[in-house]
Amino acid sequence: MDADPLRTRSFLLVEDFEAMRSVLKGLLLRCGAQRVDTASDGHEASRMLNAKSYDVVMCDYDLGPGKNGQQLLEEARLKGWIGPASVWLMITAEKTSIMVSAAAEDAPDDYLLKPITEGLLQTRLLKLVERKASMAGIAAAMKAHDWRRALQLCSEQLSAGNRNVAEILRLQALLHQKLDEWPKAQAVYESVLKRGPLAWAKLGLAQVRLHAGDQPAALALLQDIVRDHPQYLDAYDELADLLADQGQAEQQLALLDRAVKLSPNSAQRQAALGKVALAQGQRDMAERAFTRSIKLTEHSAIQNVEPFLGMSRLHCEAGAPDEARKMMASLTQRYDGRDVQLLARAEEVRALQAAGDADGATRLATELAAMSADANSPASAQTALRIAETLMETGQADGATQLLQYVTRNNYDDEALLRRTQRAFDNLGMGAAGGELVAAAKRQATDAMKDGVRLLSQGDLAGALASLRGAKTAMPRNGRVLLNFAAVALTCMDRQGRTSELEAEVRASIATARLLRPDDTRADDLLKQLAKLAGGA
Repeated sequence: MDADPLRTRSFLLVEDFEAMRSVLKGLLLRCGAQRVDTASDGHEASRMLNAKSYDVVMCDYDLGPGKNGQQLLEEARLKGWIGPASVWLMITAEKTSIMVSAAAEDAPDDYLLKPITEGLLQTRLLKLVERKASMAGIAAAMKAHDWRRALQLCSEQLSAGNRNVAEILRLQALLHQKLDEWPKAQAVYESVLKRGPLAWAKLGLAQVRLHAGDQPAALALLQDIVRDHPQYLDAYDELADLLADQGQAEQQLALLDRAVKLSPNSAQRQAALGKVALAQGQRDMAERAFTRSIKLTEHSAIQNVEPFLGMSRLHCEAGAPDEARKMMASLTQRYDGRDVQLLARAEEVRALQAAGDADGATRLATELAAMSADANSPASAQTALRIAETLMETGQADGATQLLQYVTRNNYDDEALLRRTQRAFDNLGMGAAGGELVAAAKRQATDAMKDGVRLLSQGDLAGALASLRGAKTAMPRNGRVLLNFAAVALTCMDRQGRTSELEAEVRASIATARLLRPDDTRADDLLKQLAKLAGGA
């Protein structure tokens, strides 16, 4: 640790009141800081963060008109303006539980309540800078998705007696989850809980239980957290999803309503509340939540389409399709991208029905299902599922069924998504038929994979490659299939020689798989194998 660590760090102070900005800058200088830049609002801070890297950002939560401190932090993380060793200190003037929850919502490194004393500020800053410096190697490895290296560094830090034991153990368990080592993650969480009832460890253990299919145990753990740690909002989100899986919509609605009362400034949670309220026929509650969510996203860098879709549906159900179209126009003006365009067109199906144009709605639904599953520019799994749900809700069962089968084939190993797919069928009274369709699509995916593995084990490289290529064609958005194809293709090239065509196909498969499964380390391993083959040519 440097003898005077604050002197060598660069600071950005974000505060909208000039007098307070001057006071806080003076405090920083007296604490030992020498390089302190200032910004008067969120937009100026965004420009400065984009142009220069800072070691420490000290930011007021309430920045007046425009984006607030939470939205600025979201944007800085999303765009990579702050690195693994950066410190973000949030400041708030209010001591209410709502404001404290809001200030901590996006997990800054720490937050302070005004008025701030020099001694308190210096103590906090020194502690945060020291902690970040000791954790920088782990954070950098995680940012690079080098999970094995990060795990090794966690073990080294624990052996070296790093004082941030709880944080290192939390990261260690998380890394085991990313590597699909769930028993090891469970062991870490259970060892932590033996020392005390920490909320994050209970939440992690609940995730382990969910992965194992033990919903009752996960439910009990999550309910314990909400009861014993009522400010730990991540548990509300996880519990809400589980209640949805179990069809407990009323309990889910009550839980989300409680969560937004604790912390009303989460656009995503407000949108989730609106969606559940709308499904439960609570139109006034849904409208309030969607309106609040849209307002909160006005200055956010995080895309949030759900409140626009929800308001569009409210307008259609009220017999105002033109108002729904205006809402979709607002959506496409605020956000771009193919998925947004597809979601807007799905709502147009609803608007056409509300306007009495049933034939037009059917034609558009058919086109939309084909566009969403287009191999050249397909929708994401979540978008395709959302579109299928909309088509189901509007009575376009054929297009919805086609799209749900596509989603299932490409995500046969995503149990949460498959449960949501099944619920889409259940909601229209097609539970049994839907279950058969989902099972058939899943069999198609797994059979194709098994054939490739069988042929490879028999030494039939050409047959294995052809089988996996067929699976890739049928499931172009299945990351596991793409990586398995790449692995078989690399084996063929190793034994039979490289071709430029097959090498290009492997690279394209790995690139798509990395987008679909960014946490899967196999993509990096396969790229290393490819580089080795190319180097040996």
